[in-house]
Amino acid sequence: MISQEDIDRILESAKIEEVVGDFVELKRRGANYVSCCPFHNEDTPSFYVSPARGIFKCFGCGEGGNSVVFLMKYQHYTYPEALRWLAKKYNIEIKEKELSPQEITVRDEKDALFNINEFACKYYYNNLFESEEGQSIGLSYFNERQITRKTIDTWQLGYAKQKGDDFALHALKAGYDAELLVKSGLCLRSEKDGSLYDRFRARVTFPVYNTGGRVLGFSARILTKDKTKAKYVNSPESPIYIKGKTLFGLNFARNEMAKQNLCYLVEGNIDAIMMNQNEVKNTVASSGTALTEDQIKMIKRYTDNVAILYDGDAAGIHAAIRATDMFLKEGMHVSIVLFPDGDDPDSFARKHTQDEFHEFLKTNARNFIIYRANLANAEAEKDPIRKSELIKDIIHSISLIPDLIERTAYIQQCSAILNMKEDILTDQLNKEMVHNAYLKNKEEKKAVQSESVPVKEQKEDIAPQPKAAEASTQEDNIEKNLIRILVNYAQLTTDQPVLINNEVKTQPFNAGGFILNDVVSNDININNPVYKEIFDLYFKYYKQNNQMPEADSIIGHCSEQAVNVLTELLMSPSKITVSQGWEKYGMIVPDINSSQIIDKDIKYTLLSAKLYKLSVMMNEIKQKMLNEPQNDALTQTFIKLTVIRNNIAKELNRTAFMP
Repeated sequence: MISQEDIDRILESAKIEEVVGDFVELKRRGANYVSCCPFHNEDTPSFYVSPARGIFKCFGCGEGGNSVVFLMKYQHYTYPEALRWLAKKYNIEIKEKELSPQEITVRDEKDALFNINEFACKYYYNNLFESEEGQSIGLSYFNERQITRKTIDTWQLGYAKQKGDDFALHALKAGYDAELLVKSGLCLRSEKDGSLYDRFRARVTFPVYNTGGRVLGFSARILTKDKTKAKYVNSPESPIYIKGKTLFGLNFARNEMAKQNLCYLVEGNIDAIMMNQNEVKNTVASSGTALTEDQIKMIKRYTDNVAILYDGDAAGIHAAIRATDMFLKEGMHVSIVLFPDGDDPDSFARKHTQDEFHEFLKTNARNFIIYRANLANAEAEKDPIRKSELIKDIIHSISLIPDLIERTAYIQQCSAILNMKEDILTDQLNKEMVHNAYLKNKEEKKAVQSESVPVKEQKEDIAPQPKAAEASTQEDNIEKNLIRILVNYAQLTTDQPVLINNEVKTQPFNAGGFILNDVVSNDININNPVYKEIFDLYFKYYKQNNQMPEADSIIGHCSEQAVNVLTELLMSPSKITVSQGWEKYGMIVPDINSSQIIDKDIKYTLLSAKLYKLSVMMNEIKQKMLNEPQNDALTQTFIKLTVIRNNIAKELNRTAFMP
């Protein structure tokens, strides 16, 4: 684990323009650098890099953050991987933080499993070229499938020998622990004498990688036509390999998926490898297993568009329908490519040139819902019962789409294709939506009951109050303004009036510390979870170090939502259009280059937050006074708060209000 001290050194050393410049061509524009965004396609540059602030921000797609965030988004590194990349770039030696005995055990076991899998991968790969059996059986199979040496090297394909304990003996001789070999799934233990034997025998091997390129396990294919044996044997799940959270080939495909904003999904390992060999690198495989929600969310991290390349037989269509519904539920867009004459991506690629293959994928992609509508129309033209069933299935899929406009567009197109009135399909859609909501509510109730929270009480707590939406919007704006002045002025100095010996005097303060102390001492709550996260990080750092942090060091500890808010506020602190009457009413146009404007901005933002808090408190007391008209204490409190509120309103040149 990387220590906080090393993390701070890495963040201090990293220069955002150098890090981003390693991957994106930047052009200087004033104090910043600009480029077309690497995260979405655009013709006009909207991607800005600020060396002074140590952050990047795209005003087109909204992506933003510091050097670590850029590497995590662009290279799809984990947080530790991004830090280690930066440490290597800037020659920073990392001292790993001391872990607890339990953490060390878990880490050591996982590291050991990774090491044994990588050892096995190298062993199987070497068998292809260094053993007579590997060359005559394994390598000849790959040659027959037209898999090139470059592809074999890239994917580290291999061959497991026929001898039952060949790998086991090799691994034990190399010093690997027998129990570890069993736990990895590479070896099994004989029930007769307890000796080890190989799981993979007389098969070609396909390593399964994580997104960082480390070997998690293997899939091994038999080369004989022996129907008594499984065609594929796979590694069992282990502490490092969870099948439902792994996609074959994702480590090779992820960057291209993000770049092209499209993922091709195939069934088999060979299909994914041949797609990659034919320069369709944005391809992953489900490896013949049913897709899981975790796998779909992994794809969604890189793109919202997926094209399914399953076989065109009944089983393939059924699997595609199931996968489509899962993708649609996640708000993704699904198309399908069907290969002719029973071909799959592998066989079709071997029959055609690379250009022909690319053109086929491009011209034969069909929106899957529209494809199903056409298929239903042709398949059940003379069978009204069958047609009704198919239409209901299609409408169910449409009902899973979160976007209203997209659902409506599908209903319109399906109405024309199926020769059925749009209002009939809409009526069925509404029924499906109601049923979906019922099922969702049922699941939520189960979850609530499992936590022993009374459902009735929970509903009462979240019931909307009069003018709740208006109050919520107003509160959100006030909280966002507080975070805006905090992140933009944290390192600056501000002159603010304070009461000393009953006399108001203006004194200089660190702006960030003044804002934090004013918010906390006046019990101004920040309820928006993203704004609160940012505020709490600044406050924690300030209390621990007695100084305000740089924004990029805070970004390294933020959630993705908080990073987006931070970079937006830092790169565009004000998008306000100036009105001639604003100064008359004390309205402030933020300007980071003007100390007077900064002082006013801080003062008025904090006063506005106090005014809102007072009005909320007075509203609550007012409600209590209706129930307790004789309570003098409430009345006196209300009068005192009214005086304070009116004074603040006068200072702001505003009319006092109640939320």
